[in-house]
Amino acid sequence: MPNLERYEPDFQRECIYVNKVYNECAVIDCPTYRIPIPPTYPLAVNIVDCTITDITAEGVVVANGEVDITVTFVLNVEYDGNGMSQFIQQTAQFRRRGIQLEGAVPGMTVVILPLLRCLNCRAVEGGTVIECDVGVYLVVKAIALVQLEVLGRFCPEPPECEQVSPLGCPEWFELAESGAFWPPFPPQPPLNNNL
Repeated sequence: MPNLERYEPDFQRECIYVNKVYNECAVIDCPTYRIPIPPTYPLAVNIVDCTITDITAEGVVVANGEVDITVTFVLNVEYDGNGMSQFIQQTAQFRRRGIQLEGAVPGMTVVILPLLRCLNCRAVEGGTVIECDVGVYLVVKAIALVQLEVLGRFCPEPPECEQVSPLGCPEWFELAESGAFWPPFPPQPPLNNNL
């Protein structure tokens, strides 16, 4: 009977041409956005629902080790206007200038993986304005196209770009610090080693 031991070839050098992450960090924040109710709309009594759509993120290395980012999104709010459902949208931006990212140099590409959630909305100023707290979790990466020899697995969660003293939304900061948003990729299925 022949020996049926599993054959596994030795590792061989494999070079690939790929975007390499030179450094990364996470931006965590919880800003409040104001949505004025137009005069032709009924005043807001209470908020029914809030979602975020149409997220676009841009970043640029402005100097050695320094990155600027802008994330644009649409806040979609459903509110009760004295018994009538009303819908209102507003485009909003989250900007951060001068993020310190060691190893980033002008000419590198900045990739941003955004996670934004509408956490809480409320009617203020007699129902003429809606305020919404938005949970922001962004992974900011400085990358460049290089030739590499690689072995791979998911990378650890990056450190925060800068420490923010939470003024509101403590649950959002606790989730971010617990690693609940990491990895920001779908899990990879196991390889079928029986082939």
